[in-house]
Amino acid sequence: MIDKILNIKELNYASSLNGDNLKQKIEDLFERPAISFFGNFTSQTEFAAYDKLSVISWYVPNFKRKSAYLKGEILKSGKGTLIKLNIRPNTMLSVASIVSVLVGIIILIAAGSSTRFLIVGSFFILVGILYYSFGIFSRNRLRTNFEKTLDLHKV
Repeated sequence: MIDKILNIKELNYASSLNGDNLKQKIEDLFERPAISFFGNFTSQTEFAAYDKLSVISWYVPNFKRKSAYLKGEILKSGKGTLIKLNIRPNTMLSVASIVSVLVGIIILIAAGSSTRFLIVGSFFILVGILYYSFGIFSRNRLRTNFEKTLDLHKV
């Protein structure tokens, strides 16, 4: 349930390459400057990537600023090589959208017949919907770019 609220997607892909060749292809991919994401290997079989697009432009220590994040693992199976991906938008996009919608609903309930409060409450709900939509867009953008660049097929 929390995965759906936070827009987290877990996907599996099959590759015709063996584990070492796939790892080399992903490493070469991360070194290309023309793609829309950065990444690196965190261990022998695990890697992380993130979108170049930033949600927050200022630096805050221990705070993630990119719009979407991807964690992957290369697994060997009997049929070939599998890539297990966990893709999510920036957590702040999901949390801020939920908080914004809740605040908007509370304002609408408390507004009664006051036009000003109805407008303010509607604005908060609209901002929440826009944040949530941007999170979905960011997550899908990173997934699509990663799929196209590596020519992956879902299992």
